[in-house]
Amino acid sequence: FWLKSHRSAQLRSGCGMNVELPDNRDIPKDVLEQFKENFDLLDADRDGCLRHDEVSILFRAFGQNPTDQELAQMLESEPKLMDYETFISFFQNNYSPPTGEDVLIQAFHVFDIVEEGKITAEKFREVMTTLGDVLPPNEVEEMLKEARAGADGKFDYREFARHLVEGPQGIPKMP
Repeated sequence: FWLKSHRSAQLRSGCGMNVELPDNRDIPKDVLEQFKENFDLLDADRDGCLRHDEVSILFRAFGQNPTDQELAQMLESEPKLMDYETFISFFQNNYSPPTGEDVLIQAFHVFDIVEEGKITAEKFREVMTTLGDVLPPNEVEEMLKEARAGADGKFDYREFARHLVEGPQGIPKMP
């Protein structure tokens, strides 16, 4: 069972946009235009470069969802300030095809023993911190906030999967 952390970020023209690249990882012209528009939007000081925290927002805004740890490892060898061309190269080199809603639902369904379309927050917490691509407890707790468990401690995993694949929903606060 695997599911990577979901972060929120909403940017112009790329709102919840899951970019899907062909096998050769060439980025279509219309997507490059959206990347540039959003790159410029995040470049608050207008120096033509983004810091790693800004790169993280843009990377996730276009459908990539690595854990914080994975993203930190990806950025380790990158310059502290990344220009647009470097960001494009970074995106292409670190691109992973987006996970579809049906794949997430199937993964969650394994833990729906009574076939009610829900799983408990406790089971989700256990699975996410012990199986497959293990997530840190704080990231699991962030995800559970988005899952909106009811008073019984259960959440609708189909709705949660839909929420995850819809993509980013708001620009996070910058440090």
